[in-house]
Amino acid sequence: MASLLFLGLVLSLDSFRVSLGLGMLRPPLTKQAQIVVAFGLCDGLAPLLGGSIGQSLTQFLNGWADYVGPTFLALYGAFVVYSDRCLKVAGHDREPGAWMVFGLPLSLSLDNLIAGTSLGIKGFPLPVCVLVIGGCSSLAAVTGLRMGRIGKNYLPLHGQWVGGLALIAIAAVLAVEGA
Repeated sequence: MASLLFLGLVLSLDSFRVSLGLGMLRPPLTKQAQIVVAFGLCDGLAPLLGGSIGQSLTQFLNGWADYVGPTFLALYGAFVVYSDRCLKVAGHDREPGAWMVFGLPLSLSLDNLIAGTSLGIKGFPLPVCVLVIGGCSSLAAVTGLRMGRIGKNYLPLHGQWVGGLALIAIAAVLAVEGA
């Protein structure tokens, strides 16, 4: 059980880092709750799916799974920076889009899918894996969102720029770690 908890904490680090950048964008509380639930569900259910599908999926995804999430994250960060500039000129405020709430957690849960395949092969009870990994991911997302929101208070720069650039930097770190 301790190894499963440790794995849950390690797999939830990307949820924390991404939520840290998203917290700087200061989404409303309802959007924050949706982000937390989406990270928990995507990261929790991915091992269940991975354990159900088996090892053939691991061999198929293993070469590129580490780059899909960071790619989507970098694209979203660039979009945040670009749209902040465009909407600022037009005099509009921008709220993070709906695809961010589900798309980013889904794209970053591919590593959990592969981990779930391994957990299923090793005989771990998959329902327990779902609860532990999903719970760790949700907790990491809450912590990241809150810390990002607090950190923004101490940065003199505009929130959209800081948040967007933070997301791009986090994507680069995730891609380098995946290499």
